[in-house]
Amino acid sequence: MESKKSYSSEELLVQLLNHIDDNIYFKDRDSRFILINEAFAQRLNMRPEDVVGKTDFDIFTEEHARPAFEAEKQIMETGEPLIGLEEKETWANGHRTWVSTTKMPMRDDEGNIFGTFGISRDITEHKLNELKVEKYARKLAQINRQLREDLHMAANLQLAFLPQFYPNFPEAADGKCAEFFHRYIASKQISGDLCAIHKLNDSEAGMLVCDVMGHGVRSALITAIVHTMIGDLTRRNLPPGEFFSEMNRQLRPIFKSQDSFIFVTASYLVLNVETGTLRGASAGHTTPLIIHNQTPLEVAPLQAAEHINGPALAIVQNIDYKTFEMQLAPGDAVLMYTDGVLEEPNEDNEEFGMERVQESLRRQPDNHPETLCNALINAVCNFQECTQLDDDVCLLGFRWNGPSN
Repeated sequence: MESKKSYSSEELLVQLLNHIDDNIYFKDRDSRFILINEAFAQRLNMRPEDVVGKTDFDIFTEEHARPAFEAEKQIMETGEPLIGLEEKETWANGHRTWVSTTKMPMRDDEGNIFGTFGISRDITEHKLNELKVEKYARKLAQINRQLREDLHMAANLQLAFLPQFYPNFPEAADGKCAEFFHRYIASKQISGDLCAIHKLNDSEAGMLVCDVMGHGVRSALITAIVHTMIGDLTRRNLPPGEFFSEMNRQLRPIFKSQDSFIFVTASYLVLNVETGTLRGASAGHTTPLIIHNQTPLEVAPLQAAEHINGPALAIVQNIDYKTFEMQLAPGDAVLMYTDGVLEEPNEDNEEFGMERVQESLRRQPDNHPETLCNALINAVCNFQECTQLDDDVCLLGFRWNGPSN
């Protein structure tokens, strides 16, 4: 009968040391190597016996050797192990590697600490990937930070496109002959909605509201182009229909060169404050509302604008937009708006709609433009039961109080 061979603890330890890929080492109280395994020796490019008596200071730079020495000193003083410590090893040739290290105190039969032993697993590849991810994350954070700063600047610039003051005209018998107000709310930081009020001459003001298809950066960039065109065309004091025909002629080549389909809806009204004559044109835009000053307020679509509504700008080439003309009565107000007001949904995905727009305006105590704009925004927010609208919203209202003195 074959007898089983017995193995000493020392033989088993040697087998373990010589066949494990991790670095295993034993040190005395002065942190001098007593024994290392073959894998560690190969990593050091030395024989195991040549490492005996050396310290980390003989192998690594001060950057790694000093913290390792202090850690081992602490282990021997406290008896507490260090588990899963991540160490960066800086070699004499400048090469850097990383290991995950566990170090324990070595005790004799009486429990006295006479050194330390440890096992270190090379995690250099993992660490380099981690550092690469961290680098990309920092780069991405920097890009995002720059983007936020750019968007903030773009938002401030876009606010500068909006009316900063309203036209002044000679006084009417009971105060200002015309009053203006606007509200602008972007669903995101920047928007594709825009409004403008320009004094065309001593008796006329031009009011424009437009909506660029879509949201965000692209739409905001287009509003910058549109804003520049508006400034140029209002200085030429063109009739509203010709205003849009020329605007369409300029926008069409710009948008046609883009890969995606882009268009702009707009409404343009010109008020003569001396006579109350209102001229206008519409390019695929929502129909303005007229609010007669009576109790209760009478609210209705501006039918003259509805009848001559042409296609949105930059869709059809060489189109002649029509100009309508009508007479306002003293005290009449007009409200221009973008479709975000109509399309704001509630929690049941039901849109606010024109009927609610008109009803919310009828309930107001007066038809002052500020009253109308604020009331409509509040009504939409209450309908949505939230403070942040889903779509961009731009309102522009004006009231003609009668001819100047």
